[in-house]
Amino acid sequence: MYQVTAGVEVDDDGRRVVCSVPLPVPPPVVFDAVATGEGISSWFVPCALEPQVGGRIVQFADPGAPDPTTGPEAAAEAMLTATVGEITDYTPPAGSMPGRFAYAERDWMGEGVPVPPWETSCEVTSDGEGGSVLTLRSGFDSDGQLAVESVDGSVAGWSQSLTVLAHRLTHRPADGVASVDAATDPVAMTVPELWAKVGAQLVAPAAGAGGGSASTGAVARSGEVGGIVATEAAASMALILSAPVDGMLELFAFPAGETHEDAADRAALALRLYEYVDAPGGDGTSLGAAAVDVEPTWDATRWRTWLEALIDG
Repeated sequence: MYQVTAGVEVDDDGRRVVCSVPLPVPPPVVFDAVATGEGISSWFVPCALEPQVGGRIVQFADPGAPDPTTGPEAAAEAMLTATVGEITDYTPPAGSMPGRFAYAERDWMGEGVPVPPWETSCEVTSDGEGGSVLTLRSGFDSDGQLAVESVDGSVAGWSQSLTVLAHRLTHRPADGVASVDAATDPVAMTVPELWAKVGAQLVAPAAGAGGGSASTGAVARSGEVGGIVATEAAASMALILSAPVDGMLELFAFPAGETHEDAADRAALALRLYEYVDAPGGDGTSLGAAAVDVEPTWDATRWRTWLEALIDG
């Protein structure tokens, strides 16, 4: 969907995910979407950054962590699972020159663990017709077993996130985005077991083989939540919502436990909502930095209740 391409590139410089997507807005808008905190927060994960080479980028990817904007204690707790990187390139597009944003995360496996830095870059070029092409690369300088497991395992996630970005910039480019993260407590199931149950609850049996196996374009509905499956991977999917709000929803199951052994047999369900809202002060022009401080229609507690109903189903 949206012509997102994603794969793995292996060369002398290591192993990286490479994704590309055409977008129907000018390069400066796309650059704002991938190189500002408000932009990244509107399609990926909550993010704060210093827009300059040498600046810090902090991303809060843990769906169970508290909202870091609610106070010092919440921010300190959220930082325990945040990823921190250093911006290595910050070149906005100018004329026919492409824009480039890049950063390196040195402690992505934990502080002091001796691994190569994980490097992510976004290049934004003009398509010559008023739109843009975004190319994202993400990985590190190694091609061993760790690279195969880590880099290859991130392909579906990047593809799904870029679908979220492409949907808004294609259909609602002038809207702001209010985001919500919610997660359940762990349950005594493996990730595949939990995901199979969720799929059976959410996706109409007639939509795909196996009675609950989702596919692009399938109808998904449970309770007050409904939409269309935009993408699906092994234990995640993105929905284009029609209810209870207009926007996109990423849903995923993940291993959850106090220890590695615990996590092998326990899983949790989480979501990240991107609700389209009127941008305060918006004038109808396309927004790249689209995350806005607007109360969502459903808060995290209500979304968590919906997740729990999917599991209890």
